[in-house]
Amino acid sequence: MTNQTAQPGSGEQSARERSPGTFTTNRLLVTGVDPAGRSCAAQDGPITLQGNAGVDGILYSVLYAAPSLPSISTGGGRVADFLDLAVPPGAMRWTVVDYAPGAGFSMHHTDTVDLDVVLSGSVDLILDDGEHPLAPGDSVVVTGVDHAWRAGPQGCRLDVMTIGAPAPRS
Repeated sequence: MTNQTAQPGSGEQSARERSPGTFTTNRLLVTGVDPAGRSCAAQDGPITLQGNAGVDGILYSVLYAAPSLPSISTGGGRVADFLDLAVPPGAMRWTVVDYAPGAGFSMHHTDTVDLDVVLSGSVDLILDDGEHPLAPGDSVVVTGVDHAWRAGPQGCRLDVMTIGAPAPRS
């Protein structure tokens, strides 16, 4: 992964040049499991865009990559209720989710890896280690761990790519 850990809330609304050909914009949060077996933000930092905008006009960043079908950690972080999204291992579903102002979804976990982008409004991703506020342009990888959502005062629209993963084996 190309992104470095940074202070929470360090996402920016526009790209800023850090060094020639390297820009930062918004932020990426990847969930995981801490040593105590609780869901947590395993990575939380700015997105680094690479390329030469002056020459090619194209910047990019690899936000998340896996060499094969994602799997769900067996190390904990899954004590809340199971929510079956009906996306079998290897299948994908791309959705847009609208949350009304202040609406929320209770703590749960899934057998999926979800790639979420905040399109508008704001939302708190709630993990066992606390609340993680997200703003437009922020990206999240939810790796099947316990999590909840609570929309901000203007509501929230999320773009969500859901990838089915095998259930962890006990």
